Amino acid sequence: MEHTKKEINAVVARYIQAIGSQDEVSFKSLWSGADTDTMISITHIYRGLEKIYSDFVVGAIQATFTKIDLIADGEPEIHLLDNTTAVVIFQYHTECIKREDGSFYGIKGMETQIMKKIQGKWKLCHVHYSK
Repeated sequence: MEHTKKEINAVVARYIQAIGSQDEVSFKSLWSGADTDTMISITHIYRGLEKIYSDFVVGAIQATFTKIDLIADGEPEIHLLDNTTAVVIFQYHTECIKREDGSFYGIKGMETQIMKKIQGKWKLCHVHYSK
Protein backbone atom coordinates (compact mmCIF):
# COMPACT_ATOMS: atom_id res chain seq x y z
CA MET A 1 0.00 0.00 0.00
CA GLU A 2 2.88 2.42 0.74
CA HIS A 3 4.20 1.91 -2.81
CA THR A 4 0.75 2.74 -4.21
CA LYS A 5 0.56 5.95 -2.19
CA LYS A 6 4.01 6.97 -3.48
CA GLU A 7 2.83 6.41 -7.06
CA ILE A 8 -0.28 8.52 -6.46
CA ASN A 9 1.70 11.28 -4.74
CA ALA A 10 4.00 11.35 -7.78
CA VAL A 11 0.97 11.96 -10.03
CA VAL A 12 -0.15 14.82 -7.77
CA ALA A 13 3.36 16.33 -7.93
CA ARG A 14 3.41 16.05 -11.74
CA TYR A 15 -0.07 17.63 -11.90
CA ILE A 16 1.15 20.59 -9.82
CA GLN A 17 4.14 20.99 -12.16
CA ALA A 18 1.92 20.74 -15.24
CA ILE A 19 -0.40 23.47 -13.95
CA GLY A 20 2.62 25.73 -13.57
CA SER A 21 4.17 24.93 -16.95
CA GLN A 22 0.88 24.43 -18.84
CA ASP A 23 2.84 22.06 -21.08
CA GLU A 24 0.23 20.25 -23.16
CA VAL A 25 2.01 16.88 -23.36
CA SER A 26 2.82 16.82 -19.64
CA PHE A 27 -0.68 17.88 -18.65
CA LYS A 28 -2.53 15.49 -20.95
CA SER A 29 -0.31 12.52 -20.01
CA LEU A 30 -1.71 12.68 -16.47
CA TRP A 31 -5.31 12.03 -17.54
CA SER A 32 -7.15 8.87 -18.54
CA GLY A 33 -8.19 10.46 -21.84
CA ALA A 34 -11.75 9.17 -21.51
CA ASP A 35 -14.74 11.25 -22.59
CA THR A 36 -15.82 11.18 -18.94
CA ASP A 37 -12.73 13.06 -17.66
CA THR A 38 -13.98 16.16 -15.82
CA MET A 39 -12.54 19.27 -14.21
CA ILE A 40 -14.70 21.41 -11.94
CA SER A 41 -13.28 24.84 -11.23
CA ILE A 42 -14.74 27.52 -9.02
CA THR A 43 -17.20 28.60 -11.73
CA HIS A 44 -17.15 26.03 -14.58
CA ILE A 45 -17.20 22.36 -15.46
CA TYR A 46 -14.99 21.10 -18.27
CA ARG A 47 -15.80 17.75 -19.86
CA GLY A 48 -13.32 15.67 -21.81
CA LEU A 49 -9.55 16.05 -21.91
CA GLU A 50 -9.48 18.34 -24.96
CA LYS A 51 -11.90 20.79 -23.33
CA ILE A 52 -10.08 20.58 -20.00
CA TYR A 53 -6.83 21.54 -21.70
CA SER A 54 -8.13 24.05 -24.27
CA ASP A 55 -10.78 25.77 -22.16
CA PHE A 56 -9.33 25.48 -18.65
CA VAL A 57 -5.54 25.48 -19.09
CA VAL A 58 -5.34 27.68 -22.20
CA GLY A 59 -8.63 29.60 -22.04
CA ALA A 60 -8.66 30.29 -18.29
CA ILE A 61 -5.16 29.94 -16.85
CA GLN A 62 -3.03 31.15 -19.77
CA ALA A 63 -5.50 33.87 -20.70
CA THR A 64 -5.57 35.25 -17.16
CA PHE A 65 -2.07 34.74 -15.75
CA THR A 66 1.51 35.10 -16.94
CA LYS A 67 2.55 32.84 -14.04
CA ILE A 68 0.72 30.43 -11.78
CA ASP A 69 2.14 28.31 -9.01
CA LEU A 70 -0.13 25.71 -7.46
CA ILE A 71 1.17 24.75 -4.03
CA ALA A 72 -0.12 21.81 -2.02
CA ASP A 73 -0.28 22.69 1.66
CA GLY A 74 0.77 19.52 3.44
CA GLU A 75 0.60 15.91 2.35
CA PRO A 76 -2.41 14.86 0.29
CA GLU A 77 -4.87 12.46 1.91
CA ILE A 78 -5.12 9.33 -0.22
CA HIS A 79 -8.14 7.07 0.10
CA LEU A 80 -7.97 3.82 -1.85
CA LEU A 81 -11.48 2.69 -2.71
CA ASP A 82 -10.15 -0.49 -4.26
CA ASN A 83 -7.02 -1.61 -6.16
CA THR A 84 -7.79 0.65 -9.13
CA THR A 85 -9.59 3.71 -7.70
CA ALA A 86 -8.29 6.43 -5.40
CA VAL A 87 -9.61 9.69 -4.01
CA VAL A 88 -7.00 12.33 -3.23
CA ILE A 89 -7.76 15.40 -1.10
CA PHE A 90 -5.46 18.30 -0.32
CA GLN A 91 -5.45 21.93 0.66
CA TYR A 92 -3.72 24.28 -1.75
CA HIS A 93 -2.90 27.86 -2.43
CA THR A 94 -1.86 29.63 -5.61
CA GLU A 95 0.63 32.36 -6.31
CA CYS A 96 -0.19 34.03 -9.63
CA ILE A 97 0.73 37.08 -11.68
CA LYS A 98 -2.23 38.62 -13.56
CA ARG A 99 -1.70 39.10 -17.26
CA GLU A 100 -3.70 42.34 -17.44
CA ASP A 101 -1.64 44.40 -15.01
CA GLY A 102 1.16 42.28 -13.52
CA SER A 103 -0.40 42.29 -10.06
CA PHE A 104 -0.25 39.39 -7.62
CA TYR A 105 -3.29 37.17 -7.21
CA GLY A 106 -3.76 34.10 -5.08
CA ILE A 107 -6.45 31.85 -3.72
CA LYS A 108 -6.62 29.15 -1.05
CA GLY A 109 -8.86 26.15 -1.18
CA MET A 110 -9.41 22.42 -1.29
CA GLU A 111 -8.88 20.07 -4.20
CA THR A 112 -10.21 16.59 -4.76
CA GLN A 113 -8.82 14.29 -7.44
CA ILE A 114 -10.15 10.93 -8.49
CA MET A 115 -7.66 8.57 -10.09
CA LYS A 116 -8.01 5.22 -11.79
CA LYS A 117 -5.24 2.71 -12.36
CA ILE A 118 -5.20 2.09 -16.10
CA GLN A 119 -2.75 -0.32 -17.66
CA GLY A 120 -0.64 -0.21 -14.50
CA LYS A 121 -0.50 3.60 -14.20
CA TRP A 122 -2.52 6.00 -12.05
CA LYS A 123 -4.43 8.50 -14.18
CA LEU A 124 -6.66 11.43 -13.34
CA CYS A 125 -10.29 11.12 -14.32
CA HIS A 126 -11.75 13.93 -12.19
CA VAL A 127 -10.48 17.10 -10.47
CA HIS A 128 -12.63 19.44 -8.40
CA TYR A 129 -11.24 22.48 -6.66
CA SER A 130 -12.85 25.21 -4.63
CA LYS A 131 -11.78 28.22 -2.65
